[in-house]
Amino acid sequence: MRIDEVDPADLSADQRPLYDLYTTGRRVAPGSPFTLVGPDGRLQGPAAIWITHPTFGTALQQLGSTVRWGSALPARAREIAILLVGHHHRSEFELYAHRLAGAASGLSPDDLTALSEGREPAGATDVESGVFRATTSMLATGTLTDDEFRDATGVLGAPGLLELTTIVGYYNLVALQLAVFDVRPPA
Repeated sequence: MRIDEVDPADLSADQRPLYDLYTTGRRVAPGSPFTLVGPDGRLQGPAAIWITHPTFGTALQQLGSTVRWGSALPARAREIAILLVGHHHRSEFELYAHRLAGAASGLSPDDLTALSEGREPAGATDVESGVFRATTSMLATGTLTDDEFRDATGVLGAPGLLELTTIVGYYNLVALQLAVFDVRPPA
């Protein structure tokens, strides 16, 4: 990483509440597919960046929590979108974390391979296919054609497409930050 990791012993009063969001609750519950806290208590992944700016970090963490736990899209469909973004940007940490989350959501090793090759997973549901097609198009062109929009809202509804564009946008942001700060997966 291009900046020094923040030692938990050196957290400011502004940083402590954000740190606590990563070290307690759902993010560290048994069965969580990955953690953003290293064995030494230092934050990993995007959290290691966000702790340096608690105002932005808290807002980004809240959006991430909403995407993860407030979405009506099925977990497999969300992970398909996130993994497509990760592959698009070759984001090592994003792929590390979301291969684990994808497997926990029910994506098979063959599904993960298909996504890494830009192919739709075999046996995808209608929602998963809609997510795959819309995400692939958004990553390629930055938008959807009228026909693609009609197809996506036909399967996902307008609220589902809003969720999907938020997921794709959020993970594009995360991938950019991980690249700029050179954040890598744990060894």
